[in-house]
Amino acid sequence: MWRQLLRFGMVGLLATFVHMMIGFLLIQSTWHPLLANLLAFTIAFVVSFIGHLGFSFADQEVSASSALWKFALVALIGFAINEGLLIMLLSEGGLSDTVSLWISTGSAAVLTFALSRLWAFRSPHKAGGPVDVEPSANLTNQ
Repeated sequence: MWRQLLRFGMVGLLATFVHMMIGFLLIQSTWHPLLANLLAFTIAFVVSFIGHLGFSFADQEVSASSALWKFALVALIGFAINEGLLIMLLSEGGLSDTVSLWISTGSAAVLTFALSRLWAFRSPHKAGGPVDVEPSANLTNQ
């Protein structure tokens, strides 16, 4: 479990770094922060999904298509939290656009981690799903 957690953290940090750098560069290029955040999120999502499927949760028996729709939902929830918090922070006006982006992205990352680990990339066997069990051929001789 610790190895998986470490790997998840590494991929998450990479995706967050990608998100933040693209968002920062776009904001510095006079993009509106909400549009910059949307593009940064989209690119970071691809990095995150590929990394989690192929590295963080490579040992899980989860199909790419199943994990994709679940992780997409998790990511959209995370993005909604991210964007909503960013809107709130920007409307307050007390923080810079970049600091607001850091706060909103970090908050969303915590939520995304929890939902990804507990649902999106969870093996059906660990989630209480069906387990293939060979029936005993010798049930009558007990």
